[in-house]
Amino acid sequence: MKRLFIFLTIAISAITFIACDDNTDMLGSSIVPAGDEMEIDTITFYAKSRSILANDSILANTNRVYLGKHTDPESGAVFSSDFIAQFNCLENYGFPAEGVVGDSAYKIEMKLFYNSYFGDSLNPMKCEVYELDRTLEEGTPYYTNIDPTEFYDAQSGPIAEKTYCAIDYAIHDSIRHGDNFTPSITIPLPIELGNRFIQKYYETNANGDSIGKEYFANSEKFIENILKGLYVKSTQGDGTVIYVSMARLNVHFQHYITGASGKKDSLVTAIATFSSTKEVLQVNKFSNGDLQPLVDDNSCTYLKTPAGIFTEVELPIKEIAENTDTLNLAKITFTRYNQSTDYQYKYSIPAVLLMVRKSEMYDFFLKNKTYDNKTSFYSTFNSTYNQYAFNNISRLINHCYAEYNNGIASDPDWESKNPDWNKVVLIPVSTTKDSNGNIVGITHDLKMNSIKLRGGKDNTAIKIITSRFKEEW
Repeated sequence: MKRLFIFLTIAISAITFIACDDNTDMLGSSIVPAGDEMEIDTITFYAKSRSILANDSILANTNRVYLGKHTDPESGAVFSSDFIAQFNCLENYGFPAEGVVGDSAYKIEMKLFYNSYFGDSLNPMKCEVYELDRTLEEGTPYYTNIDPTEFYDAQSGPIAEKTYCAIDYAIHDSIRHGDNFTPSITIPLPIELGNRFIQKYYETNANGDSIGKEYFANSEKFIENILKGLYVKSTQGDGTVIYVSMARLNVHFQHYITGASGKKDSLVTAIATFSSTKEVLQVNKFSNGDLQPLVDDNSCTYLKTPAGIFTEVELPIKEIAENTDTLNLAKITFTRYNQSTDYQYKYSIPAVLLMVRKSEMYDFFLKNKTYDNKTSFYSTFNSTYNQYAFNNISRLINHCYAEYNNGIASDPDWESKNPDWNKVVLIPVSTTKDSNGNIVGITHDLKMNSIKLRGGKDNTAIKIITSRFKEEW
């Protein structure tokens, strides 16, 4: 019982100390209760880190899509973002039972709504729109290196194109600065597409029975029979990336309603809307250009999003396990270098970092996991110390070492077959919290972020707190 009490006292005291002070150098002697014969040590080990390309590890399916281009001032590489969007159809959506004037639309447009952007507000950008001839498959994991040409005929040419700026100064200031105003880019689409919506709805079979209404019964039937989706491609301009929160199709048409005379003689204008929502797929396509020179820079490590560079960390698991007794705490911090302020548009600092085992980084996001403080951890950026601190990764070290011992026991070549067993990856993420502030969702941070971390040729310190009893009671 005495041994259990002493161990708990050490653990609680150490956690409190680490939470209040970034410096753990004096932990060894400061937390030992007077009169107890126990040795407490603080030992420093060193982890190796390097930059790695994100490549195909970023899931493309998100609730927000991105459009634009920007040249990275650090590497000279051009980042480009396009997207594919499907559109949701409300269940059993219906056009007027009495029909539409001319059985056709008089206008159709796509509006891209956004609340924020990166870069120059006045920079002229251009995009093209292509109609898909193959559907995205529900349940299929798509990644940001997706090849959009697999879903549309690139030889057929775009169905629309649009030149735009992030801020439309043609809109009066009183409107643009209003509380209810959401900026958007409006892209006119071919009238034939709008006509298809209406004419398909009123389609009948040889017996005159309506079959078109079934096409609008739900999103799945709508996507299959009316519109498989649209691909929006950034083609010209440099310096602006729009963070699109929703794409919407507006089909404008006219029809008659019963007027004051009791006759159908009143012509009204209506709009049918179909939006890109979480019920259907939205997929980002990112291209980062050549970031290899930054990856090869061993003076530091990088974190670049979206879909750019992560930091890989090789932990000295065996060295720690073989040179400590009871592992109470293991703390590792990653310090951010202050970077040039000469850039016209500054990248953001990632607010949250996920540390996850490299062997599990795909499954973590694919299976919508959250951190478990065993094989995955998270840290928020501390602007006072200019760093990210992971205050206790002892469970990770113990877990990895147990896995190593079990593997070696059954296969002497296990370590060479599992080269990532002692590696973790630092990934910028966004978190979703419930009403109580608990993190219930973690996804890749896809904003324009870029930082340098101390690492590379300079190994990163891990502060270990270990304890052992001098004698048995």
